[in-house]
Amino acid sequence: MLWYNLSLIALLVSLAITVACSPFEQLWRHLRFLAVLCFKLAAVLMGTWLLIAYAARTSTGIFGGTSAQLIEGRELVATVFVAAERSLVLMLAASVVGTLLGLGLAYLLVAPGLRRGLGGIALMATVVWVIPTFLIAALVQELQAQIYGISGVGVTGGYGTASLVSAAWAGLVLAIRPAAYVFRQARLVLDDETKTDHVRAALARGLPWRRVVNRHIVRPAVPTLTANWVAAFRIMIGSLPLVEFFFAYPGLGMQLVLALGIAYPDQSGHFQPDLAIGLVAAMAAILMSLEIAARGLQRAVDPRLRELRSQAA
Repeated sequence: MLWYNLSLIALLVSLAITVACSPFEQLWRHLRFLAVLCFKLAAVLMGTWLLIAYAARTSTGIFGGTSAQLIEGRELVATVFVAAERSLVLMLAASVVGTLLGLGLAYLLVAPGLRRGLGGIALMATVVWVIPTFLIAALVQELQAQIYGISGVGVTGGYGTASLVSAAWAGLVLAIRPAAYVFRQARLVLDDETKTDHVRAALARGLPWRRVVNRHIVRPAVPTLTANWVAAFRIMIGSLPLVEFFFAYPGLGMQLVLALGIAYPDQSGHFQPDLAIGLVAAMAAILMSLEIAARGLQRAVDPRLRELRSQAA
């Protein structure tokens, strides 16, 4: 009942903020995001609690496993925080790799001289985008096996450990599809910006192409690129349980799969409903925090949003 009560509290806070602040336009403008955040958190907790409660009634877990096991509050909090710390490191590495690959290649394709030479990248990104994540993970694990077969050196980084090597492999797989998504979306945005009148005027004045790209193409596209990057992060969050379980990386995703009753062949599964809900809530909190930060960044870099905000004040 803990998570059910927390979801009701979050819902009541959202309703209280809405009722109390919506008549006052300026106050509502500053606190609306908090009301939306509480409502989203309540929806996540309530929906997850309903699914887990139904599975717990059968005492077999959602996907199998043995009888449900309870976990104490302190142990639950400690497990969630440790797993969240490990997953944040993994997602940070994956986001850096995905952003550099996606935005970097899209930036290179803006230049007229490189567009023809790098034209095949768009086709490769499309192929990578349609490949399922589990297949990419299987191919990477096959690569690890081939390296071990040739050199005799174990490159996996350890089973069930949060080492830099294991984080590098899991982060690479986690970043591949988001990188393809960022590249595809960023290329469309940057291509649209190159066709605008102010870019043509800058080129007509004889400005260097790199300066035109940085100041007149990339800078106006930053708000849209930020929104696309957040969407790519949602893809990353959705793939986190699969990738971490494949590579035995003990983060939020792997702990969630184990808490649902799924186990490795040499282990016995135990369904832990409270822990599963806490792990889902932690992933939702990470995503919501990122969305709030991205919204603030969009307002900071987009002059149009700043102008609208000043006019509303």
